[in-house]
Amino acid sequence: MRQGTVLGLYCFALIGESLQTFAKYLRSVPSLHEAEPVWSAPQDTVCIHIQRGELVYLGIVSQEVPALEVLELLEGVVLALVEYIGHLSELTIKENFATVYQLLSEMVDSGSAVTTDTSVLRGLVPVPSLVDRVIENVSGIGIRTEKRPDVNTSSTPWRSQGIRHTNNEFFVDIVERIDATVGADGSVVSYDVSGDISCKSRLTGMPELLLVMNRADAMDDVAFHPCVRTSKWHAERVMGFVPPDGQFKLASFHIATDAAPRLLPLQLRAAVSRQSDQSHTIEISADAGQSGNKLVEKIQVRVPLPAQAYNIRVQCRAGTHAVSNVRLPQVEWSLKSLSPADRGARLTIQYQVRAPSAAGTGAPQLSPSPGSSQSALAAFVDFEVAGYSVSSIKVDSLKMLVESYKLFKGVRYVTKAGSFQLRF
Repeated sequence: MRQGTVLGLYCFALIGESLQTFAKYLRSVPSLHEAEPVWSAPQDTVCIHIQRGELVYLGIVSQEVPALEVLELLEGVVLALVEYIGHLSELTIKENFATVYQLLSEMVDSGSAVTTDTSVLRGLVPVPSLVDRVIENVSGIGIRTEKRPDVNTSSTPWRSQGIRHTNNEFFVDIVERIDATVGADGSVVSYDVSGDISCKSRLTGMPELLLVMNRADAMDDVAFHPCVRTSKWHAERVMGFVPPDGQFKLASFHIATDAAPRLLPLQLRAAVSRQSDQSHTIEISADAGQSGNKLVEKIQVRVPLPAQAYNIRVQCRAGTHAVSNVRLPQVEWSLKSLSPADRGARLTIQYQVRAPSAAGTGAPQLSPSPGSSQSALAAFVDFEVAGYSVSSIKVDSLKMLVESYKLFKGVRYVTKAGSFQLRF
């Protein structure tokens, strides 16, 4: 498939007929973003998927399994594949098929999830070298090592003994996502903030770290990496842990509703008008909002149009635009960045709608009222603000115990759009 290649997890009782049916379902929806993440197939199976980039990761289950468990597994599969082979695409998956096969075999056994922790997987599946990849691509045969990597059976299976680094570093990334629905006048209809704490560890020995957050009480529904001592968190709201080596997700969290002011880094407004029964105009304005005086970057506004839309004309003040018609007509507006001082970024879309013929007469029908399937209903928005925490949650301190060497540490904050919609 051009718009999203489907990768099926064979270990979830993958049935060819269900896979074909799911592929047809994806082609039938207006956009891959609108496909249901949990979809019941006619063959008494359930297709559960996530989309990352151009790929769709699919698990097909034939028994009663919690959907969130499968979604969490698919997320872990993506993170593991990224760490092993880097950028994921249809080509890189094919080039590293042997590694992908071995990883799936270790992550899932007889249809049950085992582990997606890359620190554990590195002790089971060797990271392929450049020479291994070249030989595999030329010969088509996967490289198997004569000696299987040692399996860590200690009380900290996520960290091996005897790790040494020349530079001892520990970096923390706090990435927050805003899920919001905004009305045409800019008012906030719904609002939610969630986030991930991701780390990169290059530390010698067996260090124990203490991470203190400034607003730990505002963090709700926290899910931790197995390395975190949850008893210490519940007692003191402090994260104590022996970190894995390399990259890992320390925790994911949700911001309590009463602790999250409804701050929008990007202010959007829309005006929809009709010049005639078939002629429509949409105007969207974008300004930097409450972003801590930081640039709002990587702005993408996607406006799906009705299937009957034609003669689409677009004008934009600032940024670039593109009109595509792969599944349904849609307009994509891209802005490199917006600063608090920038004003006047505007997108204007004019289009006409073909009215269906009246049954039995051949006379044209009047276009349906606004809000029907012949009117654009919403715009889908992406953006990113580097160096900004929308929830004001920050690292208060990071201390190392046991080991005595000098620790280089850094913290980075990023706020992104999650499921962000502008309703017309």
